[in-house]
Amino acid sequence: MPFSVDPIRVHLRFRADRSLRVAIRIYRISSGRARIVRRIVTGRLAPGRWHHRVWDGRTQRGRLAPAGRYRALAGPVKGPFRGLGWFRLHSHLFPVGGPHGTRGYIGEFGAPRVDGRTHEGFDITAVCGTPLFAVRAGTILKKAYDPELYGNYVVLEGEGERRTYKYSHLLRPAPVREGQRVRAGRRLGSIGQTGNAAGTPCHLHFEIRSRGRLLDPEPLINSWM
Repeated sequence: MPFSVDPIRVHLRFRADRSLRVAIRIYRISSGRARIVRRIVTGRLAPGRWHHRVWDGRTQRGRLAPAGRYRALAGPVKGPFRGLGWFRLHSHLFPVGGPHGTRGYIGEFGAPRVDGRTHEGFDITAVCGTPLFAVRAGTILKKAYDPELYGNYVVLEGEGERRTYKYSHLLRPAPVREGQRVRAGRRLGSIGQTGNAAGTPCHLHFEIRSRGRLLDPEPLINSWM
């Protein structure tokens, strides 16, 4: 992941008669064309030894690199460059870190509720205590407890997009604070049955909003698996 807890690790070794500064170039490959998204220049490195550098998945301007296919090259600052490898970046992570299922029609987006409401999210079932993760790097907008509906819940605002992600019925309060910036893959809690989920199968009620408008989460989360 470009913005995950574990950054992309670059490993390199070279032959030379002296120490060199090495330039690492990260290219995004799209429509057959390669475009540099990040340049990393090291200090002087000794030849004949393995050296390791990391890329945090951000572009030269500090933005999250988009999903897609990438290639890393390295060489002396003025070249020539040789390929280090290919890799693919994804835009989001699946929120549930374990075996999971669904609640069927009752857990689908828009399903009717007995009090006249409609279901505003999508329910993902799993064993209580199953880890929940941030689907994208971003900022924690809210962490609260709602005894009537959502129980322990947390809202994440995705970086570089106008979406929010709400995780509800958490077993315990989320181990983050409001205003905290998190990476994709940061643990946000565990699946539980708090709020009005008591008596139902352990599940995550997951909501997505774009500029405040509710979206059907199912097609999106299916694409993240």
